[in-house]
Amino acid sequence: MRYVSMIALSMLILAGCSGGEQAETEMPEAAEKVAQGESISVDAMKNWQFLGTGSLELVASEGALRMSETEGTVGVTLVSPKSYGKNVTISFKVKPESYESVNVVFLSAADVATGGDIVVPTDYAGGFNFWTAENVQDYVIAFNNGAHNRFPFILKCPGSENMGEAEKNVTKLDWNDVEIGRENGKVWLKMNGALVIEGTDAGAESLPGGKIGFRLRGTPDSLASALYKDLVITEK
Repeated sequence: MRYVSMIALSMLILAGCSGGEQAETEMPEAAEKVAQGESISVDAMKNWQFLGTGSLELVASEGALRMSETEGTVGVTLVSPKSYGKNVTISFKVKPESYESVNVVFLSAADVATGGDIVVPTDYAGGFNFWTAENVQDYVIAFNNGAHNRFPFILKCPGSENMGEAEKNVTKLDWNDVEIGRENGKVWLKMNGALVIEGTDAGAESLPGGKIGFRLRGTPDSLASALYKDLVITEK
C-alpha cells in the first residue's frame, strides 16, 4: 500500500509540473502583439493620389520612384490611399536631386471638420497653404529646406504651431534614411540614424490619425525632383 501511495504521489507531482509548463507556453499568446511593418513597393506608390503639376516615373536603375515638378508648378504631393492611427512610424529612403528640392512629409493628414478623408478641391493647383492653413489638420515635417532659408522643422496644422526646429540642415544629396513617426504624444524626425527633431503633442489636443503625404517644392529658378524607395509603414 505504501508503494502504491508513493506512485500516486509521484503522478500528482508530475501532473502539477505539466500543468505549470502548459501555463507558461500559453502566456506569450496573451502578450501584446509586436507591430508589423507594411512594405510599400515603388509600383504601389506610383498609384497613390498625385496632386499638383509634375510627374511620376519608375527609375529601374535605382529601384526607386522619381517625383518631379514641371513648369507652372506650385508644388507636388503624393498621398497615401489609406489612413493610419495615432501611433505610426514611416521609414523610407529619399534622394533629393538638387539642393533646391525641398522635402515635406504630411503625417496624420485629415479633414478638419470631420477628421475623415481629406477633401481636395477640384481646382487645387498644389499650393502649400492647403496643408497648413485651410481645411487639413496634420503634422508637417520638412527637411532639405535650406533653399527656403529654413532648417528642418515640425509644425502642427492648421495654425502652423512650431513643435521643433533643428539647428542645421543634415540631408545629403544622396540616399538618406528617414524615419518619421508619432507615438504617445511624441512626434519625431530621424535622418540617417540620428534624431533631428522631437516634439510633444500629448493629451486631448493631439491629432487623430490620417493619411501620409510626400511633398516636393523647388525655387523660382529650380524645379524640385527626388527619388523615393524602401517605404515601410508601421502601426502599433
